[in-house]
Amino acid sequence: MENIYDTLINLPNLLNGWQFFTLIIGVSIGIIIGALPGVGPLLGVVMAIPFTFYMDPVASMALLMGIYQGGAYGGALSAVVIGIPGTPMAAATMLDARPMALNGKASLAVTLSTIASSLGGIFSALILIAVAPALAAIAIKFGPAETAAFALLGLTTMGALSGGSPLKGWMMGFLGLFIATVGLDQVSGVSRMTFDSVYLDSGITLIPLLVGLFSISEVLSQIENPIRASDSSKNLSASAAVFKSLIERPFNYIRSSMIGVFVGILPGIGGVTASFLSYRVAIAFKKEKDPEFRDGNPDGVIASEAANSAVTGGALIPMLALAIPGDPVVAVLMGGLMIQGVQPGATMFTNHSEVVQGIFAVFLVGAILLLPLGFAFMRAIVGILKLPAWSIMSGVLMISVIGTYAVSRQITDIWMLLFFGIVGFLLRKADYPLAPVVIGFVLGPIFEKNFRRTGLISQGDLFGYIWDRPIALGVLSFTLLFVVLPFIRWPKFQSAK
Repeated sequence: MENIYDTLINLPNLLNGWQFFTLIIGVSIGIIIGALPGVGPLLGVVMAIPFTFYMDPVASMALLMGIYQGGAYGGALSAVVIGIPGTPMAAATMLDARPMALNGKASLAVTLSTIASSLGGIFSALILIAVAPALAAIAIKFGPAETAAFALLGLTTMGALSGGSPLKGWMMGFLGLFIATVGLDQVSGVSRMTFDSVYLDSGITLIPLLVGLFSISEVLSQIENPIRASDSSKNLSASAAVFKSLIERPFNYIRSSMIGVFVGILPGIGGVTASFLSYRVAIAFKKEKDPEFRDGNPDGVIASEAANSAVTGGALIPMLALAIPGDPVVAVLMGGLMIQGVQPGATMFTNHSEVVQGIFAVFLVGAILLLPLGFAFMRAIVGILKLPAWSIMSGVLMISVIGTYAVSRQITDIWMLLFFGIVGFLLRKADYPLAPVVIGFVLGPIFEKNFRRTGLISQGDLFGYIWDRPIALGVLSFTLLFVVLPFIRWPKFQSAK
């Protein structure tokens, strides 16, 4: 609680004017991108990373995390307006939000979504501020063995991020590990998989890989199968009367936010699971006077939106404290921090304490900004959704190419961008997940470096050394559990790409 109090008291001093402005831009872009079917916060964060290269760490995180938070909410707007969830997380929201819009309650549906998203984000921000430093205080005592164990635990999410086929997730994860080996060896300095190319000596850089896999492949997918919008809803003015839902349904907001934070902390689970799980719990607490679920029940909208927004804060907890990304977007955020020269994990809280405090402030203020910006951008988003798909994708393509080239000003990065774009497109067509590639690429070098350091320290007795370190041994036990879990048949919720 002391961390929360200190952050709230010092909030005006933690963000300067430029960082606050960047956050507003990020949340605004995120809301728009989240509302565009087929785009989503992951693509938005990936496209924005090249533009953060010359920013300070807090400003760069303000832009990226603002897009993350705004994108998690923006999908609800298209779910209400055109009946297409802008993001997979909004699929559960659409079940009741769209019937409410068709019954002339579009204003109520949008306002409930906005309030629930903002409160879910604020709740998760407070949990993030309270829990992450405590985890980091324990993790600061970690050595190479514990760091390697946690990196290995993070790598186990490759199977969980597969979207139904753990084997495919592992295959893509090992592809990311293979790509990460290209370049000079971190310990010996020997060239690996460079094919005598000077360009490859420095390894595959993060920006062309991310933007190519997610942005360019999405453009190619949209060219092949464009998403067509249906009719738009009317009567979208926000009504202040809906704020009485805070008094009428407080437990739904709190319960759904708690579910979202818990699911977010678990690596590889994601906002889709959180929103549908919260939706199912809301059904169990249905009031007799309320409409049936899937027929326009307000509790269904609140449950889904509060949960999927709370996931964002929950997913940041293991990333900041333990360097384990909770979902694909957070994996990209982790890469964005590393580009700034800040290594997530326990040492970040001591070596870059001002960055940590800035991130806490950014996330909390970003959640608060969802409320006014959500209402402010409502009309504009409806107009954007009416644009043809080709014009939206043309803008995405232009930003992707310019942003990638702006980082290093090397034409070879553009060729890498196009190469990974084609690879990503082919993998999508074969129904292979792309997120595990990022996990393998980001965490692979961390595991390799610390595992080899552990081997040197143990002087050949690796198993005996680990056996005497209970934290590393315990993490490895959890790692074995996470390897097995994806192969268990879980209830399959509705999914969307």
